[in-house]
Amino acid sequence: MISPYLVFNGECAEALAFYRSVFRCDEPKVMPYGDYMPEGSETPPELLRTWVMHAEMTICGTDVWFADEATPVAKGEGIRLSAIVSTGKLAAEVFEALCDGGKTTLPPTETFYSVFHAAVTDRFGVGWNVVAEEQPHCG
Repeated sequence: MISPYLVFNGECAEALAFYRSVFRCDEPKVMPYGDYMPEGSETPPELLRTWVMHAEMTICGTDVWFADEATPVAKGEGIRLSAIVSTGKLAAEVFEALCDGGKTTLPPTETFYSVFHAAVTDRFGVGWNVVAEEQPHCG
């Protein structure tokens, strides 16, 4: 099994709330740095106390892991996620929600395999493909 892991620099809680609303997910499991004591330390740095050390949320049937990194993270480098949803209508809703503060990289189009395929880089710099399982109508 491969679990996508999205890392942020202090924006993880905001990203979790955003993705939860976009994909209508259940409440994520979240552990802030303030609840974690690394061996040999008495307390996490003040800056990290409320940041997310680790979180898990199921998005479109896939377990996705999240965290805030103490070192700077270049937004969106090296990962693109594909959200595969049941219908073109739902795909359009998800795409529009991800576009809020983001940038379209592939406008919505019908393909030979789907009534809806589009791509967006969201406001956190994460690249998404949004694809409907719904097949195009023939003829």
